[in-house]
Amino acid sequence: MKYAIIFILILFCSNQEGKPKSIPSDLKKFGVSDFYEPDEILRVWRFPEGGAVFEELIEIKRNGKKWNSIRYTYLLDKFSDKPEFQGLRKKQTLNLKKEQILEFTNKKLLKTNIEPTKENQIFLSDMYLAEYRYDNQANYFEFFLEESGNENSAKITLTTFLNKMITE
Repeated sequence: MKYAIIFILILFCSNQEGKPKSIPSDLKKFGVSDFYEPDEILRVWRFPEGGAVFEELIEIKRNGKKWNSIRYTYLLDKFSDKPEFQGLRKKQTLNLKKEQILEFTNKKLLKTNIEPTKENQIFLSDMYLAEYRYDNQANYFEFFLEESGNENSAKITLTTFLNKMITE
């Protein structure tokens, strides 16, 4: 008997029309604003597998020369008013240095080679959606941390950073 459910995931860009993910109602309570407000923004959405009641957002944005980096843990809409889950809600300032941010928040994420070269992989993993905007250029892509075959250095640095974040 298998101890894990195996998902077959086919990776594709689900947001091909070029619109950012809408802000869930519980996340709006934290004051998360429009994707087009700052000068530059990277949002990474984490969708835990296995029936989790929460999701996460890491938001890194620049207004002028000032960078902000925040990690949000928010409840799914159907659980947002349940008192037993309120302790899961968090807003954590990451205090990333500009140099760290620039390793994955840069024009390299606007390249077209960000999709993994191996598709239809079988694994059990959280899914991520990244949204990056600089000036009028925006890019959206889905990924998982265990993917292989990608040579985009900005994306590799981003997945390394996320691996560290979720193991803390």
